[in-house]
Amino acid sequence: MGKKLVLLVLTLLLTTTYQPPSWAGKILEKIQQTGVITAGTRKDAIPFGYVNEKGQWVGYSMDVLEIIRQDVEKKLGKPIKLKLVEVTPQNRFDKIKNREIDIECASSTFTWERDKSVDFTVSYFASGTKILVKKGSDLGTIESLAGRKIGVIPNTTNEQAIKRQQPAAKIIPIKDKNDGLDKLNKGEIEAMAGDGIVLQGLRLENNNPNSLEVVPEFPYVYEAYACMIPEDESAWRGMVNYSLVKFMEGIVSDQPDQVAIYEKWFGEEKGVTPYSREAINDYFQGIVDSYEWIPLIGN
Repeated sequence: MGKKLVLLVLTLLLTTTYQPPSWAGKILEKIQQTGVITAGTRKDAIPFGYVNEKGQWVGYSMDVLEIIRQDVEKKLGKPIKLKLVEVTPQNRFDKIKNREIDIECASSTFTWERDKSVDFTVSYFASGTKILVKKGSDLGTIESLAGRKIGVIPNTTNEQAIKRQQPAAKIIPIKDKNDGLDKLNKGEIEAMAGDGIVLQGLRLENNNPNSLEVVPEFPYVYEAYACMIPEDESAWRGMVNYSLVKFMEGIVSDQPDQVAIYEKWFGEEKGVTPYSREAINDYFQGIVDSYEWIPLIGN
C-alpha cells in the first residue's frame, strides 16, 4: 500500500461528522473558574516536547497546546494560562484517567484498546514504528529482526508492532529512550524500536549522530498521533478538535503562521527533524475534509 494511501486511511480513524462545539462541560467549567489549562507533555521526545540547549521546554506539541490555549481564551472571553506537567509513557494514561491533567499532547498514538479508558482528539500528526541502529547495520527489513535484540519501552504501541510483525525478535525492555540509546551504544541491544520521527530526534542527542541511522524508509506500522483527554468530555473535545482542525487547515492552505510552526519542527531545510510536507499535507487534508471548513479570518 502506498505511503500516501496509508496516511489517508489513518485519517479516518480519528474523524467524525463535524458538530459545532458547545462550550459547556466539567473541564471547561473548571478552566473558566481557574483560568488554567493543565496540560501534559514530554521532556524527552524531540521534536514534540523536550528541553533545548537553553534549558527551555519547547516542541511541536507545545506549540499545538499554545494554539489550543489561545482559542480557549478567545472563546471563554478571559485570560487563560497553560500549566505544563511532564508526563512519561508509564504515567500519562493514569494522569488523564485520574483527571490530574485536562489534556495530554505528547506524541501519543491512538489505539482502540486505549480508547476504552481515555478519549482522543483528532490526529495532529502521523508517524510509525521504525528502529534506531548503528550506521551500517544489516537490520532494516522486518525479516532481519528475527533473533535480534530489539530494545522497546514496555506497554507501548512500538512494542506491540515489533511483536506482531516479527514474533522471533528478542524483545529487550528499556526504561526510556535515553536508556535505549545508552544500551544501543554499548552494544547491549542491536536496535531500538520507537516512533520514527522521535527516533530521528533521539539520534540528534547522541554524541555522534552520524554513527546512527533510523530504518527502514517506511514504518513497519503507521500510527496516528492525537491528544488525549478524560472520557465523557465531549464539549472539551469539540473545542480542542476545533483548534486542531483550524491549525491543519491553515497548513494545507499555506497560511504563513501555521506553516511557520510546521516548518520550524519538520521543514526539510531547517526543521529539527525533517518530514515530508507533501505527505503530511495529504494526511491533514483528509482530516480537514471530514469536518466543516473553518473561515480562518477572524477565528
